[in-house]
Amino acid sequence: MEFFDIIEEIVDDDLLFILKYGLLISNFITIFILLYFKSKKQQNEKEEKKSVLLVTAHPDDEAMFFLPTITYLNDNNYEIHLICLSKGNANKMGKIREVELEKCSKYLKIKKLTIINDKDLQDSMSVMWPIEKIQKIVEEYIDENNIKGVITFDKKGISGHLNHIACYEAISSMKRAEGLKVFVLETTNILRKYSSILDFFVSCILNDNLMLNLNILKAWRSMKIHHSQFLWYRKLFVVFSRYAYINTLIKI
Repeated sequence: MEFFDIIEEIVDDDLLFILKYGLLISNFITIFILLYFKSKKQQNEKEEKKSVLLVTAHPDDEAMFFLPTITYLNDNNYEIHLICLSKGNANKMGKIREVELEKCSKYLKIKKLTIINDKDLQDSMSVMWPIEKIQKIVEEYIDENNIKGVITFDKKGISGHLNHIACYEAISSMKRAEGLKVFVLETTNILRKYSSILDFFVSCILNDNLMLNLNILKAWRSMKIHHSQFLWYRKLFVVFSRYAYINTLIKI
Protein backbone atom coordinates (compact mmCIF):
# COMPACT_ATOMS: atom_id res chain seq x y z
CA MET A 1 0.00 0.00 0.00
CA GLU A 2 2.84 2.28 0.81
CA PHE A 3 4.30 1.60 -2.62
CA PHE A 4 1.10 2.87 -4.33
CA ASP A 5 1.01 5.89 -2.04
CA ILE A 6 4.55 6.74 -3.09
CA ILE A 7 3.64 6.34 -6.80
CA GLU A 8 0.54 8.51 -6.34
CA GLU A 9 2.57 11.19 -4.55
CA ILE A 10 5.18 11.20 -7.34
CA VAL A 11 2.49 11.43 -10.00
CA ASP A 12 0.77 14.28 -8.14
CA ASP A 13 4.06 16.16 -7.82
CA ASP A 14 4.72 15.69 -11.53
CA LEU A 15 1.25 16.92 -12.39
CA LEU A 16 1.71 19.96 -10.19
CA PHE A 17 5.08 20.60 -11.81
CA ILE A 18 3.59 20.30 -15.30
CA LEU A 19 0.61 22.47 -14.43
CA LYS A 20 2.75 25.12 -12.72
CA TYR A 21 5.41 25.49 -15.39
CA GLY A 22 3.04 24.69 -18.21
CA LEU A 23 0.84 27.62 -17.24
CA LEU A 24 3.91 29.83 -16.88
CA ILE A 25 5.18 28.88 -20.34
CA SER A 26 1.73 29.28 -21.87
CA ASN A 27 1.50 32.77 -20.35
CA PHE A 28 4.82 33.71 -21.91
CA ILE A 29 3.67 32.35 -25.27
CA THR A 30 0.38 34.27 -25.01
CA ILE A 31 2.18 37.51 -24.14
CA PHE A 32 4.61 36.96 -27.03
CA ILE A 33 1.75 36.40 -29.49
CA LEU A 34 -0.11 39.49 -28.24
CA LEU A 35 3.02 41.63 -28.51
CA TYR A 36 3.70 40.27 -31.98
CA PHE A 37 0.26 41.11 -33.29
CA LYS A 38 0.35 44.49 -31.55
CA SER A 39 3.64 45.32 -33.29
CA LYS A 40 2.20 44.14 -36.61
CA LYS A 41 -0.85 46.32 -36.06
CA GLN A 42 1.33 49.34 -35.26
CA GLN A 43 3.46 48.59 -38.30
CA ASN A 44 0.37 48.40 -40.51
CA GLU A 45 -0.94 51.64 -39.01
CA LYS A 46 2.39 53.26 -39.75
CA GLU A 47 2.33 51.97 -43.29
CA GLU A 48 -1.26 53.13 -43.75
CA LYS A 49 -0.68 56.57 -42.23
CA LYS A 50 -2.58 59.01 -44.42
CA SER A 51 -1.16 62.26 -45.73
CA VAL A 52 -3.33 65.37 -45.57
CA LEU A 53 -2.56 68.62 -47.35
CA LEU A 54 -3.45 71.97 -45.79
CA VAL A 55 -3.57 74.84 -48.30
CA THR A 56 -3.29 78.35 -46.86
CA ALA A 57 -2.69 81.81 -48.29
CA HIS A 58 -0.29 83.47 -45.83
CA PRO A 59 2.18 82.65 -43.06
CA ASP A 60 0.21 82.60 -39.78
CA ASP A 61 -3.03 81.28 -41.38
CA GLU A 62 -2.22 77.81 -40.02
CA ALA A 63 -1.91 79.12 -36.45
CA MET A 64 -4.69 81.70 -36.59
CA PHE A 65 -7.42 79.63 -38.26
CA PHE A 66 -6.50 75.93 -38.55
CA LEU A 67 -4.92 75.07 -35.19
CA PRO A 68 -7.77 72.78 -33.98
CA THR A 69 -7.64 70.87 -37.27
CA ILE A 70 -3.86 70.48 -37.05
CA THR A 71 -4.19 69.32 -33.44
CA TYR A 72 -6.79 66.72 -34.44
CA LEU A 73 -4.69 65.42 -37.33
CA ASN A 74 -1.60 65.08 -35.14
CA ASP A 75 -3.55 63.29 -32.42
CA ASN A 76 -4.93 60.83 -34.97
CA ASN A 77 -1.62 59.92 -36.58
CA TYR A 78 -1.99 61.79 -39.88
CA GLU A 79 0.96 63.22 -41.78
CA ILE A 80 0.36 66.93 -42.30
CA HIS A 81 1.64 68.72 -45.38
CA LEU A 82 1.30 72.48 -45.72
CA ILE A 83 1.36 74.61 -48.85
CA CYS A 84 1.42 78.32 -48.12
CA LEU A 85 0.72 80.11 -51.40
CA SER A 86 2.59 83.31 -50.52
CA LYS A 87 5.36 84.65 -48.30
CA GLY A 88 3.04 87.32 -46.90
CA ASN A 89 5.12 90.10 -48.38
CA ALA A 90 2.45 92.83 -48.35
CA ASN A 91 4.46 94.90 -45.85
CA LYS A 92 7.85 93.88 -47.28
CA MET A 93 8.32 91.38 -44.47
CA GLY A 94 8.22 88.24 -46.59
CA LYS A 95 11.62 86.89 -45.51
CA ILE A 96 10.83 87.37 -41.83
CA ARG A 97 7.41 85.77 -42.16
CA GLU A 98 8.88 82.85 -44.07
CA VAL A 99 11.26 82.06 -41.20
CA GLU A 100 8.40 82.42 -38.70
CA LEU A 101 6.29 79.94 -40.65
CA GLU A 102 9.14 77.42 -40.75
CA LYS A 103 9.48 77.65 -36.95
CA CYS A 104 5.73 77.35 -36.40
CA SER A 105 5.50 74.35 -38.71
CA LYS A 106 8.11 72.54 -36.62
CA TYR A 107 6.27 73.46 -33.43
CA LEU A 108 2.99 72.12 -34.86
CA LYS A 109 4.67 68.92 -36.14
CA ILE A 110 3.89 69.59 -39.77
CA LYS A 111 5.77 66.98 -41.77
CA LYS A 112 6.46 69.00 -44.90
CA LEU A 113 6.18 72.72 -45.59
CA THR A 114 6.15 74.33 -49.03
CA ILE A 115 6.14 78.12 -49.33
CA ILE A 116 5.31 79.47 -52.79
CA ASN A 117 7.03 82.62 -54.02
CA ASP A 118 5.34 83.55 -57.29
CA LYS A 119 4.87 87.02 -58.75
CA ASP A 120 1.20 86.22 -59.41
CA LEU A 121 0.60 84.99 -55.87
CA GLN A 122 1.56 87.95 -53.74
CA ASP A 123 -0.14 88.90 -50.48
CA SER A 124 -2.85 91.39 -51.43
CA MET A 125 -6.32 92.31 -50.25
CA SER A 126 -7.27 93.76 -53.63
CA VAL A 127 -5.90 91.32 -56.23
CA MET A 128 -7.55 88.00 -57.07
CA TRP A 129 -5.02 85.23 -57.59
CA PRO A 130 -5.07 83.18 -60.82
CA ILE A 131 -7.07 80.05 -60.07
CA GLU A 132 -5.38 77.89 -62.72
CA LYS A 133 -1.93 78.55 -61.26
CA ILE A 134 -3.02 77.49 -57.78
CA GLN A 135 -4.63 74.36 -59.19
CA LYS A 136 -1.46 73.39 -61.03
CA ILE A 137 0.63 73.79 -57.88
CA VAL A 138 -1.76 71.78 -55.73
CA GLU A 139 -2.52 69.04 -58.27
CA GLU A 140 1.18 68.38 -58.87
CA TYR A 141 1.86 68.26 -55.15
CA ILE A 142 -0.99 65.81 -54.56
CA ASP A 143 0.33 63.46 -57.24
CA GLU A 144 3.92 63.61 -56.03
CA ASN A 145 3.14 63.10 -52.33
CA ASN A 146 0.27 60.58 -52.36
CA ILE A 147 -2.09 63.00 -50.63
CA LYS A 148 -5.41 61.51 -49.46
CA GLY A 149 -7.16 64.66 -48.26
CA VAL A 150 -7.06 68.42 -48.78
CA ILE A 151 -8.20 71.13 -46.36
CA THR A 152 -8.51 74.85 -47.10
CA PHE A 153 -10.76 77.88 -46.60
CA ASP A 154 -14.42 77.97 -47.61
CA LYS A 155 -15.95 80.38 -50.13
CA LYS A 156 -16.14 83.21 -47.56
CA GLY A 157 -12.54 82.78 -46.46
CA ILE A 158 -13.27 83.32 -42.72
CA SER A 159 -12.26 86.98 -42.94
CA GLY A 160 -13.40 87.63 -46.51
CA HIS A 161 -9.77 87.98 -47.67
CA LEU A 162 -9.53 87.60 -51.46
CA ASN A 163 -6.46 85.37 -51.15
CA HIS A 164 -8.35 83.01 -48.83
CA ILE A 165 -11.27 82.90 -51.25
CA ALA A 166 -8.89 82.13 -54.13
CA CYS A 167 -7.73 79.03 -52.22
CA TYR A 168 -11.32 77.83 -52.10
CA GLU A 169 -12.08 78.66 -55.73
CA ALA A 170 -9.03 76.71 -56.88
CA ILE A 171 -9.38 73.66 -54.64
CA SER A 172 -13.15 73.30 -55.06
CA SER A 173 -12.94 73.26 -58.85
CA MET A 174 -9.68 71.38 -59.48
CA LYS A 175 -9.43 67.88 -60.92
CA ARG A 176 -9.56 65.25 -58.19
CA ALA A 177 -7.94 61.87 -58.09
CA GLU A 178 -10.26 59.03 -57.18
CA GLY A 179 -10.70 58.80 -53.44
CA LEU A 180 -9.33 62.26 -52.68
CA LYS A 181 -11.35 63.98 -49.95
CA VAL A 182 -11.67 67.75 -49.79
CA PHE A 183 -12.79 69.74 -46.74
CA VAL A 184 -13.20 73.47 -46.21
CA LEU A 185 -13.10 75.44 -42.97
CA GLU A 186 -16.54 76.80 -42.15
CA THR A 187 -17.00 80.59 -41.88
CA THR A 188 -19.39 81.55 -39.09
CA ASN A 189 -21.19 84.79 -38.34
CA ILE A 190 -19.34 87.41 -36.31
CA LEU A 191 -21.13 86.58 -33.05
CA ARG A 192 -20.04 82.95 -33.21
CA LYS A 193 -16.62 83.91 -34.54
CA TYR A 194 -15.78 85.80 -31.35
CA SER A 195 -17.56 83.59 -28.83
CA SER A 196 -14.42 81.57 -28.09
CA ILE A 197 -15.00 78.05 -26.70
CA LEU A 198 -18.66 78.91 -26.00
CA ASP A 199 -19.39 78.21 -29.66
CA PHE A 200 -18.76 74.54 -28.93
CA PHE A 201 -22.42 73.84 -28.15
CA VAL A 202 -23.70 75.44 -31.37
CA SER A 203 -20.98 73.75 -33.43
CA CYS A 204 -21.87 70.33 -32.01
CA ILE A 205 -25.47 70.74 -33.13
CA LEU A 206 -24.76 72.16 -36.59
CA ASN A 207 -21.72 70.19 -37.76
CA ASP A 208 -20.43 66.65 -37.25
CA ASN A 209 -16.87 67.39 -38.40
CA LEU A 210 -15.78 69.12 -35.22
CA MET A 211 -12.11 69.59 -34.25
CA LEU A 212 -11.00 70.99 -30.92
CA ASN A 213 -7.95 72.58 -29.36
CA LEU A 214 -8.51 73.11 -25.63
CA ASN A 215 -4.98 74.35 -24.95
CA ILE A 216 -4.93 78.15 -24.90
CA LEU A 217 -1.16 78.11 -24.37
CA LYS A 218 -0.71 76.19 -27.61
CA ALA A 219 -2.84 78.74 -29.46
CA TRP A 220 -0.90 81.61 -27.89
CA ARG A 221 2.53 80.10 -28.56
CA SER A 222 1.65 79.25 -32.16
CA MET A 223 0.70 82.83 -32.90
CA LYS A 224 3.59 84.23 -30.86
CA ILE A 225 6.02 82.42 -33.15
CA HIS A 226 4.69 84.74 -35.87
CA HIS A 227 6.19 87.58 -33.88
CA SER A 228 6.03 90.15 -36.67
CA GLN A 229 2.23 89.71 -36.82
CA PHE A 230 1.52 89.27 -33.13
CA LEU A 231 0.02 92.72 -32.55
CA TRP A 232 -2.48 93.59 -29.82
CA TYR A 233 -5.56 92.80 -31.90
CA ARG A 234 -4.20 89.38 -32.81
CA LYS A 235 -3.58 88.70 -29.13
CA LEU A 236 -7.25 89.46 -28.55
CA PHE A 237 -8.07 87.20 -31.49
CA VAL A 238 -6.32 84.26 -29.82
CA VAL A 239 -8.33 84.78 -26.64
CA PHE A 240 -11.78 85.43 -28.13
CA SER A 241 -11.85 83.76 -31.55
CA ARG A 242 -13.51 80.36 -31.85
CA TYR A 243 -10.89 79.43 -34.46
CA ALA A 244 -8.23 79.15 -31.79
CA TYR A 245 -10.29 76.39 -30.16
CA ILE A 246 -12.88 75.10 -32.65
CA ASN A 247 -12.86 74.16 -36.32
CA THR A 248 -15.85 72.82 -38.17
CA LEU A 249 -15.07 71.35 -41.58
CA ILE A 250 -17.44 70.91 -44.50
CA LYS A 251 -16.84 68.17 -47.04
CA ILE A 252 -17.22 69.31 -50.66
